[in-house]
Amino acid sequence: MELSNIEKLLEKYFEGETTISEEKELKVYFTRETVPAHLERYKSLFEYFSEESTITATRDLKLETKRKPRLAWIGVAASVALIAGIFLTRTTPAEPKDTFEDPEIALQETKKILNMVSQLMNGGKKELKYLNEFENTTNRLLK
Repeated sequence: MELSNIEKLLEKYFEGETTISEEKELKVYFTRETVPAHLERYKSLFEYFSEESTITATRDLKLETKRKPRLAWIGVAASVALIAGIFLTRTTPAEPKDTFEDPEIALQETKKILNMVSQLMNGGKKELKYLNEFENTTNRLLK
């Protein structure tokens, strides 16, 4: 077998791109008696793979697949508890009630709260001027 072909196969092997037949080719090459000195370090690797591929298990392993009935009942009990909890914690919505007796006071409080929300919204709007400046600069650079 050509030495350059073996070196290319080794590169493919270490990149994980070889096929099974190419790997067999490498195993056959490296189990020979004579291997070039610069490839000698790979000989023990492929000899090990060849030896280990012939080993078979000497005893049968039995896996238990039975489920214990106690575990099944725990799942059923948890499901029942969850469903019962959902139905027992449901409450009927309360009737809305007025918090102010006088409609004028309610109007003033509503205006005060809406004004506060407006100020907070405008406070967040101040930061947008930097975004406009960024957009203008970007437009100038792209032209």
